[in-house]
Amino acid sequence: MNDIVSRKPGFWATLILLLRISYVRSLGRRSRQQQLFRQRTKKQSDDWSGILYLVPVIIFAGINISAAYVVLGGVSIGQRLEAEQKGKVVVESWFLAEVRNAEKRTPDASSKLNDIDKSLAQDYRTEAASLARDFGVNETVTVAKLSATVRAHGSADLIDERNAAQGIVSLGASGRIAAMLGSLALIFWATMLVFQGEGMELDTQRRRHPAWEWLLSHPVPPGAVFLAEMLAAMASNPAYYSAPVVPGILFGMAYGWSVGIAAVPLIGVPLTIATACLGKALEIAVMLHFAPRTRGGIIGLMSWFGSWALLAFPALSAVTHNAIPVAQFLSPLATVSWPWLGLFLGVRSDGSLSFIAGIIACWIAAIITIGAAVGFGVWGARKGLAGNFDAAGIPSRSNAAKFAFFGKDPAYSKELMWLMRDRGAIIQAFLIPLSMAAVQLFNMRGLISSAANSWNMLCGGAAIFGAYFLMVLGPKSLASDGTALWVALTWPRGLESLLQAKARLWSMIASCVVLPFLFYAAWLYPANSWQVGLAGLGWFFFARSQAQKAVTLAKVTPESGEITKTPTGRQMATMLGTFSFAVGVFTQQWVIAVAGIVYSYLTAAAMWQNFRARLPFLYDPWSEKLPQPPTLMHAMIAISALVEIGAMIAAMFVVFLGHDGSGVALAFGYGVSSVSVALAMGRFLSKRGIAQRDIWFWPKDNRAPAHIRWTILTAQSALGIMIGALLGSVLGLAALGYLDVLQHIPFTADILAEAQKRAAEIPHLRMAYVFVGVFFAPFAEEYLFRGLLFRALDKEWGGWRAILGSAAFFAIYHPALSWIPVGAVGIANAIIFKRTGSLAPAVILHMIYNAIVLS
Repeated sequence: MNDIVSRKPGFWATLILLLRISYVRSLGRRSRQQQLFRQRTKKQSDDWSGILYLVPVIIFAGINISAAYVVLGGVSIGQRLEAEQKGKVVVESWFLAEVRNAEKRTPDASSKLNDIDKSLAQDYRTEAASLARDFGVNETVTVAKLSATVRAHGSADLIDERNAAQGIVSLGASGRIAAMLGSLALIFWATMLVFQGEGMELDTQRRRHPAWEWLLSHPVPPGAVFLAEMLAAMASNPAYYSAPVVPGILFGMAYGWSVGIAAVPLIGVPLTIATACLGKALEIAVMLHFAPRTRGGIIGLMSWFGSWALLAFPALSAVTHNAIPVAQFLSPLATVSWPWLGLFLGVRSDGSLSFIAGIIACWIAAIITIGAAVGFGVWGARKGLAGNFDAAGIPSRSNAAKFAFFGKDPAYSKELMWLMRDRGAIIQAFLIPLSMAAVQLFNMRGLISSAANSWNMLCGGAAIFGAYFLMVLGPKSLASDGTALWVALTWPRGLESLLQAKARLWSMIASCVVLPFLFYAAWLYPANSWQVGLAGLGWFFFARSQAQKAVTLAKVTPESGEITKTPTGRQMATMLGTFSFAVGVFTQQWVIAVAGIVYSYLTAAAMWQNFRARLPFLYDPWSEKLPQPPTLMHAMIAISALVEIGAMIAAMFVVFLGHDGSGVALAFGYGVSSVSVALAMGRFLSKRGIAQRDIWFWPKDNRAPAHIRWTILTAQSALGIMIGALLGSVLGLAALGYLDVLQHIPFTADILAEAQKRAAEIPHLRMAYVFVGVFFAPFAEEYLFRGLLFRALDKEWGGWRAILGSAAFFAIYHPALSWIPVGAVGIANAIIFKRTGSLAPAVILHMIYNAIVLS
């Protein structure tokens, strides 16, 4: 026994061993991800993991650099405010030079300053506009302030911005506002690093395998174990790799770049290690001393803040035009002392800078933080785990009656009770979607500012927030079920029915979150209440499809504890239609909003069809198989390719033919694209055992011999061709009547007149449209929209829902004024295709309809 104890590893040996294991474990995770990628894609591609790993490193480096410049900007803004508090007006150097030149040109007289003021009228406006653009000051007020200052004392009360805001190098001579703003930015950066943890993983239910488990079975020093646990976060999170650059930039601006380069290893590395250790100590405290439900919420809140702070620094560095108002709002905090940035930089009591003093202060702070973090972890482990894991916070059975208004489905009560009792769900389902929506609204600030400041901004923002809410809530709810989700396989209703019920409930919960925004918009803008109502109606339909797409992001954690990452393509597909709907509401273009809803519904159906095939393999992704083609996703990709390729071909022809040939080029491009896509899709399907006959014909379930079945199908096709010709004539004449009605409506009449005018100005345009619309479009569009899309939708939805869905998708690819007659053609062709079992009648109907309308 004594021999075993004498051979136990020491502190440093344990630390190095555990860090080496963490590094090897991270390499193993990356290798495993590559294996899964190759297995899923069936490709033996080169290992690009090293190159791809550099991408987040570069992104986080940019974020840390922006954090350094936020600190520098805070100091400069504070110095500007301090100069203005002393009675000075901070202006640009060119404006100060203009004022001084005007003083030299004007002879001494009692009206000297008034004459100068009049000669600078245009310069006032230019300078005020520049200050308003750069710092957010009021332009009109600034013009009056500059004029009053010049009339009173000329250039005496003006100060060049380079002299007023000398930056961090003069921090010691600055006042409390500059020290406060710079210290706040520095503290915010350090706090962001503290809450980074092991990465931007926001799943609070993920399994954790902490290094302190070694204490249960190995005679190793506890301090080394916890220090290794804390340093392991730095090895897995690229945000820490470039963090030492921030002190390097700040010290470089204060002392020179040679000192700044030295500050990276001497100051940046110890402080980065200290922040990582402090963050890990907080996580250890939460995991050891809080119940699991509360633990998830607190860790989720920590992860959310770390992720949100990362996004905040680029936003703060980009939005400088509000710097002065924000600084003025924070200026009351300067009543207390803020010495932290000064201590960090080594500012002495006399205002001078000392690099040695800065090193000593940062080292002391790093040593105290690392020692306290490790000591706290050891103390926490000795105190033991929190043991009172009771059912506190779980609603009683009687509380299920409170959820009755959502429906009588038992799954609804289960989901709502989970939402109430799981603290982590509040973070995941509400706070994170709100943050994502805020980021997207910031990215779309240009579009928002161009739209009217009215109801549409509130409604569009609510739509984006609701979409993110559903995208996060769905996978989070499924992950909370864990292996218990498979209990549904023993129920009579089945797993698919349970997941559909979940999707319906999520859409209702999301609507409860979005509706307050809509009611507030209607109350704020009562004249636009009917438009807000239309946005709400659109959201009701859009939410159902978005919730269905969220279901397909479900993933489970196998017994090994390995986390399977949701493919990026699937996550991107979940958002298809979201921005079309939101932008349509933002800009009040309802055609775009409707197209977004239709596209979202069809995408949901396509993703659900693939998801149904994956359901049996959620715990075994190696065996996962895609459904047999042609699927709904194949049809949607082919239709999208038809439009995109046609547009690209048309664009190339416009380059050679000029603008006058744009209409002919568009028609020719669409014709070439339709033939190319149809041939490519046919080749794709033939390689997977699907013959062209299986697309053009829809045989009935008949037990007769094959030659008899095809004889019956041929006879039905001949009869269907005659019916198609008759229906095509009827629908074509009806479309002409519809166009005649539009001619008597002022708004649509203007649109049609403008279209006819443009068509008359382009030679051979009508002939090109007739040629393509009669001899190309009917074959390609019926092959894609009926042969592929409607057939797949009929398997997925069936009945009138499939007919209307395919017709709506067919209609949105045409001009908005033609949606009604084109949708009628889509409905008729879907019915005639299924009834006759052949695409030939649908093609004839389509040809005759186009010939009547276009000629």
